[in-house]
Amino acid sequence: MNNNKKILRQIFKEERSHLSKEQIKEYSESIFNNLKILDIWSKKFYHIYISSKTKREVETKDIIKLLLNKNKIVAVPKIFQRNLKHIEIDQNTRYSINQFGIREPIRTKHIDPSILEVIIVPLLIFDLHGNRVGYGGGYYDRFLTNLDLNVLKVGLSLFDPIDKISDIKDYDMPLDLIVTPKKTYGFSKIR
Repeated sequence: MNNNKKILRQIFKEERSHLSKEQIKEYSESIFNNLKILDIWSKKFYHIYISSKTKREVETKDIIKLLLNKNKIVAVPKIFQRNLKHIEIDQNTRYSINQFGIREPIRTKHIDPSILEVIIVPLLIFDLHGNRVGYGGGYYDRFLTNLDLNVLKVGLSLFDPIDKISDIKDYDMPLDLIVTPKKTYGFSKIR
């Protein structure tokens, strides 16, 4: 199999399309349970994506609720031109749907990305080196390359890793942890 990002993106979008709503829910619950036991909850500032049902992503609603219940500062992405803005949310935040069918907060209280300590990112598939394949827009690649090296980067994956993504570039930032329904893969020490 050709393991370049374009091919992998097509394959794993197709794989996701075959998952039922019940499977997504079950896998998401397992990922949430695996995530809860990690030593990542002592930080104050978190960035997390809002999952999309149409993309059949790992559901993040319970993670966001947990963070807010722990009185963490939670930022979610909002697309602005070709970049992500980081908008603080709380229990009362209202949302609208953007041009990609993704929920985004209506409010505009920006968080400076330099204060973020844990980033939870979406992905389609990953390899045994912590490299990820996203959706191809480059939003998270641009965001992750500008972060402090001490920021903990966590991916959530419905699938187990492949051996290697063949076309990783210098600007591709490997993740530190990736949580799947079966286990957590670590690629660096938790800081």
